[in-house]
Amino acid sequence: MRSGGFLISLVAFLAHVGYGLLEDKFVDFSRVDGSFDIAGAMILADAEDFVGIHIALKSLQSDWEQITGTAPVVRNVTGNYTAPGNWTLSESAIIVGSVNSLLVRQLSDRHILDTSGIERKWEMFQTTVIERPFPAVRHALVIVGSDKRGTIFGIHTLAEQSGQSPYHWFADVPAKQHDAIYALPQSTVHGPPFVKYRGLFINDEEPALTSWWANQHNASHYPLDTEFYAHVFDLLLRLKANYIWPAMWASSTPSPGQIFFTDDPGNMQLADDYGIVVSTSHHEPMQRATNEWNATATGPWDWRLNKANVTRFMEEGIRRMSGNESYVTLGMRGPSDSPIAGDDAIEILREVFQVERNIFKYVLGDKKVNQVWTIYKEVATYYAAGLSPPDDVTIIMPDDNQGQIQRLPTGNESAREGGVGWSNSNNLAKVLKELLQAYWRDANRIWVINVGDIKPMELPFGFAMDLAWNASRFDFDMIPAYLQLYAEREFGPEHSENIASLLMEFSHLIGMRRFEMVHPGTYSVLNYHEAERILARWRVLADLTKALYNDIGNNLKAAYYELLFYPIVSGATYYAVNLGIAFNQQHAMERRNSANALAQQVLADFEYDYDLVEHFDALLGGKWKHIMSQAKLDAVTQQPRNWANPSRDMAANLSFVQLRQNMQFSIGNLGIYAEESTSPINQGRWAESIDLSMPTVGYPATLPAMNPYGPSIRTVNLFMRGDYRIPLTWKLDDIPVEWMSITPRSGTLTKEHYDQRLDVTIHWAKVPENFNGTVDVGITSEPAPYPYFDVIRVPVQNQRVPDGIQGFPETAGYISIEAPHFQKSYPKPSNATADLRGIVGFAHVPYLGTRTESGSVALRPYTNSRASLIASTSAYIEYSIYLFAPTKSLNATVYINACLDTDPSLLMKFSLSLDGAPQNFTRVLGDPKNAGDVPPEWITDVPNQVWTKKIRLGPAKEGAHTLRWSVNSPEVYLEKLVIDTGGGVKDSYLGPPETMRVGSSD
Repeated sequence: MRSGGFLISLVAFLAHVGYGLLEDKFVDFSRVDGSFDIAGAMILADAEDFVGIHIALKSLQSDWEQITGTAPVVRNVTGNYTAPGNWTLSESAIIVGSVNSLLVRQLSDRHILDTSGIERKWEMFQTTVIERPFPAVRHALVIVGSDKRGTIFGIHTLAEQSGQSPYHWFADVPAKQHDAIYALPQSTVHGPPFVKYRGLFINDEEPALTSWWANQHNASHYPLDTEFYAHVFDLLLRLKANYIWPAMWASSTPSPGQIFFTDDPGNMQLADDYGIVVSTSHHEPMQRATNEWNATATGPWDWRLNKANVTRFMEEGIRRMSGNESYVTLGMRGPSDSPIAGDDAIEILREVFQVERNIFKYVLGDKKVNQVWTIYKEVATYYAAGLSPPDDVTIIMPDDNQGQIQRLPTGNESAREGGVGWSNSNNLAKVLKELLQAYWRDANRIWVINVGDIKPMELPFGFAMDLAWNASRFDFDMIPAYLQLYAEREFGPEHSENIASLLMEFSHLIGMRRFEMVHPGTYSVLNYHEAERILARWRVLADLTKALYNDIGNNLKAAYYELLFYPIVSGATYYAVNLGIAFNQQHAMERRNSANALAQQVLADFEYDYDLVEHFDALLGGKWKHIMSQAKLDAVTQQPRNWANPSRDMAANLSFVQLRQNMQFSIGNLGIYAEESTSPINQGRWAESIDLSMPTVGYPATLPAMNPYGPSIRTVNLFMRGDYRIPLTWKLDDIPVEWMSITPRSGTLTKEHYDQRLDVTIHWAKVPENFNGTVDVGITSEPAPYPYFDVIRVPVQNQRVPDGIQGFPETAGYISIEAPHFQKSYPKPSNATADLRGIVGFAHVPYLGTRTESGSVALRPYTNSRASLIASTSAYIEYSIYLFAPTKSLNATVYINACLDTDPSLLMKFSLSLDGAPQNFTRVLGDPKNAGDVPPEWITDVPNQVWTKKIRLGPAKEGAHTLRWSVNSPEVYLEKLVIDTGGGVKDSYLGPPETMRVGSSD
């Protein structure tokens, strides 16, 4: 029922919004009753309207020239427009203006245009069609904005719905060409935005962004000037954004680094002309760049020691900003973005606030100034200790640099005159989770997204800006629909579904762990085929991406390479190098001949990664040369300065075996790896006097126990570990039972074919009832001085659950359950985003899962849950499990999507109880050393994207049992439960894959 209902809503959603993502359509490419063609229409605008509106109209001319082949004429009119007698008759026109422009007021005064719904509103626009607005115009599409930016957004939305992508320059998406564009006979209203100020933070721009921009100007260094920022501001406005923290990194090549305000004196005025609000990062107070102080400093950046000079420096920033629209950062940190010096930082900052506020009065008088304070790192502990700026100051509550919001407003914090804001970057489902929670908690004044070099962050940034514009249209179910709309806008409808599918898988894979946190030891090579499965998924994704690149039109290839091919294929290559090193090391320790080939493949993948970079450099005649120049491959985790970026790519720790050398005589040249076993590693070092062999006794090749509820196939790998020049023939003995099969049964290992996988299958219908034993299968190989022989050991447990049982039986000593697969919910499950009934209960949250394919579960409705602790803790879900043997200690590991305690008065807790035992609520996170700081688990566990918590459930008898899960907060998202029933859980990053579920669920 759920998937069918979703399909219907998805189709309706796609039809409703068209090219302009999440916006009601007001133009189309097919004629309907009452519509009219505006492709050749004249554009009428008030000559005295805002400068930014005329900049946007100039862009629209260029956009439509690309779309229709003809640039529309823009007539900037003045005076009385009602009777322009010198105009020739026009079939249609587009009338554009802000609500108080003379052109719009004329139409309003004649009662043929009603703008009352948007007057005195923030950044809204409306569209409508009018017959005979002027004697010389038969039809008109009218776009009216409530203010400057509202009008600009209307113009750019027209361009987008007509076929121009917001990423026409930053991702080289070509305009979709159309002969006709029809204004639809309807009125639409857009806005106001949920988040008042929303935009980007250009960060870590060395070396990629700055090297790219310098290369564009044939220089070793070139400032980020008005030419650069014009492209950035255009992108922001096309995404309905309005806010920027400009580039600010310090540099010694040349010193001091980027300074938005002085690198090009026109930058500030350009921002104001476009309609972009300029602010500065968390450690750059009073509209001054840190690099300005570094270049002209008089004494140390220290309030205690150099207050007068620091004050003069701040005052100059306020004088310089003049009448430009700004958002001024308050407070200060220490030099180089370090904690402020002094024994009492809180008292120092109180004085800093007072001085900064006095500067406003002294320089600007009574003029209102937008002010912001970011509670980042140690500043969050000051806030928790009671430091708070004046009420009209916006507080930005940032993430932890790993995608988790550290704090959200509570109680009267959300009623602050200055409001609250947030900054973040992550995979789409995680972005949606964190930003929806910000939306539900009224953190709606500022959202600033750290986009690094802007490329390749086009998709997540656009996603966040669409959410900031209209969060009410988002839920977790619609992520695929959003991606399909995005793909259609950028590449057209033909491949949009396939592209959306690629992006969904990419988002899911990067959500498991950030690239920079992946190293050769991250994923288990030994257990659950984990590294093998992850690498296979990346390879399939890369292959599909490459295949689609070959099918897509030549005019789209550059955009496709930038938006899909490079991010996905370079991601797959990054994994191939890191996991290739892991496999190489494992095979070398097992003395496999394949170790050398794996090492060579790692080097080939290492070189291919740079091939991808050079292809990016060559795109479009070198337009983006150096934009991907940041080194990223750095597989040595133990080197110093691990926090810093690698300065040059490296592939380290490759291992080789001597291919002409035989294995020690007593254990022979045929290696046997039974999945999840360490027997061949142990044979990598051998003591003949104590390690019995032929067959191996001390370290036999033993598979995990097979039962009817485990994997249907277990695998054994045979491999060559001797002189590569001599082929090795192997053969299995007859299997001693009829209900087991192993394929293949014989073969030859050679220098080209040095590994062979065997599939072990049990035909359960033929296995004797209650069989519980180990089947030994002999294997021989030659040539050798005498035939080598060994055994493969297969434990088999034919244990069955009684009829009528539902849930998860144990297998191989554990049970693994994806959270959405519960057997019972009280109350009944609700929608992941909202439940109109208002009843608090657990909901399936699709796509939010770093350890699952089915997502996670959390309490909903969010607001109702936060409002009632009783309702929240009374709700529960239950999982049915079945044990085949009693245990003295049943242990569980719960996987909770990474999160932080955003409300000090509602610290996150969970309860997992067995068989009706009382609730035992436990904190998700420990207490930080100082209030407002990150919890103790953060340092070691935050790269994992989940919190893993171990619970002792106590003794349990053989048979059916029930696990009950409860939480106190809607911010606890359960992904997975793993139950260790008998020491069967092996080490791995993702945890065991889900085991079999039997019967039906509630």
